[in-house]
Amino acid sequence: MTTDRNPSPIGTALAVLAAATAFGTLGGALWLQRKGFAPCPLCILQRMAYLGVLGFALSAVSLMRARAGLAARAALGLGALSALVGLGFALRHVWLALHPGQLCGLDPLAAVINHWSITQWMPWMFRADGLCADTPSIFGLALPFWSAAGFVVIFSLLLAAMLRRNRF
Repeated sequence: MTTDRNPSPIGTALAVLAAATAFGTLGGALWLQRKGFAPCPLCILQRMAYLGVLGFALSAVSLMRARAGLAARAALGLGALSALVGLGFALRHVWLALHPGQLCGLDPLAAVINHWSITQWMPWMFRADGLCADTPSIFGLALPFWSAAGFVVIFSLLLAAMLRRNRF
């Protein structure tokens, strides 16, 4: 059993893996956008959740290395919460993909998102120009399914890191 002076290498590795997964997912989303798939409002909200996961997971890693155990667990918890919020948006998007006759009905949300400060600062990442029903497929599954799976994996990684018996 480690003490606060020795951070858990497994907990740190799990948090790094969660951050890498979020970073890779954001990179993949930007790559698909460059290929001509405009993000919808639900895509943008999922991107924001992945960005929250990335920030909290990296903060947790930094805090673990600084031997700030309680703060590291709080950062992991906030990252896990971001993953759950993102999962909620992804599941809504999955529902829309399974019901093609439905529209996302989020046109007012797109207008709101497109006026946020972060969207004005980074429109290449956060501008919502697409339709929720117009999602690409990867290996036969629509992108929202993959996003939901990504959030589940990230949540599991962060929860496992947070619940490590070893202290940070």
